Amino acid sequence: MLIPAARKNISTFVIRKTMLPPRETSKAIILSENDFDIILTDKDGNQNFLSKYIDKPLLINFWATWCPPCVAELPSLQKLYNKYKDDINFVFIVNEPLEVIENFLQKRKYNIPYYIMDGIVPDFFETAIIPTTYLIDNERIILHKTGAARWDSGKVTRIVDELIEKRKETINY
Repeated sequence: MLIPAARKNISTFVIRKTMLPPRETSKAIILSENDFDIILTDKDGNQNFLSKYIDKPLLINFWATWCPPCVAELPSLQKLYNKYKDDINFVFIVNEPLEVIENFLQKRKYNIPYYIMDGIVPDFFETAIIPTTYLIDNERIILHKTGAARWDSGKVTRIVDELIEKRKETINY
């Protein structure tokens, strides 16, 4: 940790090796319509409200390219995205210049859908710690994690599979 240039890589490695799966939220937290009033801009400049993405289970991740815990958990989030991108919506929120984000993702061969947030963050999503991740279904928080986690764990995939199955049952009735 004495060499500043190596600090981020070493921190990322240690965090990645010690990450645990997130825990399910123990109390029911229901979000209001106002909590989804976040304006998101994609890499092409298209804007939408976060509420556009609640038609399926939704995973929201606040992250940054310079954040070792964020970098540590991104491989597991990429795997989760690869597996479930057709069944749940993923919104990776990052507030950095597009060139920085694109270079970071291309270098690591990630293809996660990222957005820049415009405007004020609703109180519920206000956080000073990144990464912060939410798994939401029907406006209810299923998982909430501040700090790095293993998002491709069996526990998370079991929860996501259950959410998808419940959605299918609801649609078929």
